[in-house]
Amino acid sequence: MPEEHRITEEVGELLKSLQTMAALISEAATETAQAAAVAGAQVTPDFLASPLAELANAVANFSESLTGPLRKLLAEQQRLADLMANWSEQHRRMSEQIATWADEHRRLTEQMQRLILPALEQTDGVSKTARIFSDELRH
Repeated sequence: MPEEHRITEEVGELLKSLQTMAALISEAATETAQAAAVAGAQVTPDFLASPLAELANAVANFSESLTGPLRKLLAEQQRLADLMANWSEQHRRMSEQIATWADEHRRLTEQMQRLILPALEQTDGVSKTARIFSDELRH
């Protein structure tokens, strides 16, 4: 089992490294693309500028219409994970409190039984004796 855990951690570290490299490449590509967009826009003839600007806005809007719901879904998933973790912690604390109450109740019940059961047995004896006496008087 510890071997599997070690392998899982190593794979996780490898994936983190790959993700970091991909983020760096993506950031560099984005910066290059933005610089190229600025340079391209500056040399675009005036008669193409307006239609290309509208096309670029449409592409940006389309991209945002796809990514917006995904971002919202991720945020909701994070909120749900946080709520579940909070609920789990509250449930754990409540369970511990209830277990404490149950132990205390069991202890008090045992004490009451030690105190009351002898009195009940004595009462039973008195009742039995009184019935015997009553029966003997009626015969």
